[in-house]
Amino acid sequence: MNPLSWNSFDWIEVADGLCLLGILMSAISLVAHWRASLKDVQSHAYSTLSTAVLGLTAVAMGFAVGLRWIEVNHFPSQNMNEVLVMFTSALILSMLVLHFALGLHRRGAGWAILDDALMLLVFASVYIAHEYIRTLNSAQRDLPPALQSYWFPPHLSCLIFSYATLGIAGMVTIVYFAMRFWSGVWVGGRSVRSQILILGCMLLLPFAQMVTIPVLVLVGVVFLGLRALGRLPKREAMLGLERSLDDVSFRAFAVGIPFLTAGLWMGAFWAQEAWANYWGWDSKENSALITWLIYVIYVHLRMLGGYRGEKAMGVLAGGALSVFMTFQIFGYLPDSQKSLHRYTDDGVVPREGMSGGAEDDAASAPVAAPAANTAR
Repeated sequence: MNPLSWNSFDWIEVADGLCLLGILMSAISLVAHWRASLKDVQSHAYSTLSTAVLGLTAVAMGFAVGLRWIEVNHFPSQNMNEVLVMFTSALILSMLVLHFALGLHRRGAGWAILDDALMLLVFASVYIAHEYIRTLNSAQRDLPPALQSYWFPPHLSCLIFSYATLGIAGMVTIVYFAMRFWSGVWVGGRSVRSQILILGCMLLLPFAQMVTIPVLVLVGVVFLGLRALGRLPKREAMLGLERSLDDVSFRAFAVGIPFLTAGLWMGAFWAQEAWANYWGWDSKENSALITWLIYVIYVHLRMLGGYRGEKAMGVLAGGALSVFMTFQIFGYLPDSQKSLHRYTDDGVVPREGMSGGAEDDAASAPVAAPAANTAR
């Protein structure tokens, strides 16, 4: 089959194949770095291969997004199928950026293990997300007047990239708490109440069966292997590793938070241009604002309150949970039914027009809000 004749879905299939290869290469690299850490030597060969697969996956997803843009003749974020493809593309791109920006693979074999684990999680998450995407409606839909604005692509791109990067920071918190749980079991130093609290919180996270539980099991297997080899780390070493994970999660957060802030500002400017009102207190806007405020609180607690370790990671995990609720759970909440931001739902007619003339607004909004059509 000629690649020049492929459509966007064909490139997603290619990306899925690369994700499976990436999972395999990341697992092999993780084992290689683990062995290297036991011998206190360096090993970069497998890490280079998994990074190359990550780059090829980013290219495949770039073709998928670009071709979809051409196929639908507008920025491909009109339905949830397209939005999730944008998100998985951003997740791959975020991991590629963080891989080089954080340079974990250059800090030694122990750090490279974390880099491999994050890559494995990202590859697996993208593959699972694409399996879910296939169950969604992929029919082309015309862009409603509300989204016919030059603010639409940069606004969505910033938010989705920030969600992906902050999601990776959230993955680090999951690894952190999984390590704390198993170190408490095998190394000791924590109360039973603390262990139960950590385990309960991890199991209550969304998609626990797809993310949290596999990470918990994988980390547990690593600790069992170390115990069988008589190489369980001392408590002081575990505390050092936990501090390092805390630092990595903050650096990942530092990459994502400017894009989240920019996305919110662009949304406000878009609203002012469309409705003559920077902020309408719509439920979706409020949910996004709550997410941003959680991360602002995290920065203040870390910088001014001296929060580190479990406290800081707990707040960061709360931010990741808020991102997930804003991005995915929001549409299932009762108050979302009257939101002005339900453009990705099938069968939902937009209630207002952000751009276009009065005729477009009247056609797209049978019952228009008083302030919604006064922008032009």
